[in-house]
Amino acid sequence: MQRALIAGLVVGLGAYSVLAASPKIEAAVKTFKAVGADPAKLKTFCAMSKAMDEAGDKQDQATEAKIMGFMKRLGPDFETAWNAADGVDDNSADGKAYLAGLDELADKCPQ
Repeated sequence: MQRALIAGLVVGLGAYSVLAASPKIEAAVKTFKAVGADPAKLKTFCAMSKAMDEAGDKQDQATEAKIMGFMKRLGPDFETAWNAADGVDDNSADGKAYLAGLDELADKCPQ
């Protein structure tokens, strides 16, 4: 009986590790949490998010420059985290973890 329980636990833990996000996505989510915990960076992120929302699909050079300015102020770690999901399927474990981390950060911005 104990043997079956241990075997089941080992199989379950193995399956969990397959479902876990990749180290690159985990690092991105950790960066998003750090930005959310830093009031100055959170304010910058919220301003960037607002500018992106206002621009919608019609981004011109001035808007793109403004957004890149926010990105630079957030730092290279944030820029790496922002780009971490390039080529990742939103419905994959990585995609879901990434979007959840980004949503958690965006939810900290005032509406």
